[in-house]
Amino acid sequence: MKDQEETDKSVSPPGESFVYPDIHGFELAVNILRSLMSEVGTNRALEAIRGYSEVWGINAANMAKQRFGLKGSELEDVALPYYLYHCASSFGHIKPLEIRDGNAVVELYACPAMQIPNCPPEICIALSHYIAEGICEVTNPDYEIIFTHHIANRDDCCRYVVKKKSMNVDLTNPGNLQKTIPLNLSQEEIFTLATFVAYSMVNMFTSASIQLIGSERTLELALPQARAVGNNVGKKLMGELSSIGDLQVIGEKLDLFGSWYGRIGSSAKVNGLILEKEITECPCKGSPIEVCKQFEAVANGICEAINPDYSLALDRRMSEGESCCHWIVRKKAIKVVNQQEPTQDDSFGY
Repeated sequence: MKDQEETDKSVSPPGESFVYPDIHGFELAVNILRSLMSEVGTNRALEAIRGYSEVWGINAANMAKQRFGLKGSELEDVALPYYLYHCASSFGHIKPLEIRDGNAVVELYACPAMQIPNCPPEICIALSHYIAEGICEVTNPDYEIIFTHHIANRDDCCRYVVKKKSMNVDLTNPGNLQKTIPLNLSQEEIFTLATFVAYSMVNMFTSASIQLIGSERTLELALPQARAVGNNVGKKLMGELSSIGDLQVIGEKLDLFGSWYGRIGSSAKVNGLILEKEITECPCKGSPIEVCKQFEAVANGICEAINPDYSLALDRRMSEGESCCHWIVRKKAIKVVNQQEPTQDDSFGY
């Protein structure tokens, strides 16, 4: 058991130098949310997202129960699942879980929203609030999770209290500290869980968008933004290199990008005038095809940032029932309109 002074010293804010290694998935999700709210209004967008987030909370709670071997429905059984995922999404910038006179308190200092330009504060409702409802529903509906602070609202931390609905609790001082429960997660587990959260966000928000405005409009809004995300990723991958890359360089960077997101398959190989890459395992495997197409657009943006003469596309997708995904990179085709005006045909990409 730790005293309050020790708990306060156990973690500190990450500072402006902290950069999320997997921010790109979160950025896709935020772009979808922002676009959907603009299309149908905040209330309609949040109401559609609510059901998906609650289901995600139910599934996340069940996964965490297996992770910790939880079999009960009391305070720690309710608090630990969400604390696990916040440990990951904050990349460890979080206080140990505090148990206080029948309540639990969680305080974290890093959130992907901090590093996404113009992230709407409604992201906290769409995710944190609704996921919390799902966790309580499946673990013990007599409990609730109440948020008192949000980084997206310019607070210096995110903070929430887990309590019984029947209890009157001073949320600013929810009791004496009884014990703390730290989680010593490996960097590998943190990264895996954070990536899972990011993919889940893209899945949930894309599904809600399809429900409200249809597949065609969802992609019309999402793909240019996803491609822009990829362009930024590609520029960062090239670093200080001022020259453009060839197919070999594109393949190396796409292999690295794929490894960030748990894609398993063959290394990219140059075959004559094209580059090919096969993926046999991918988090998008069971997702709507619209999710797959967004990550394809990101990969295409990476490719173009490395060499604008090249474009990427998939001719086979696991999200369409194929046994693997097959990436192809090639030079953009040249279509001759007339003898004097050759133009570039960009139909291979987005």
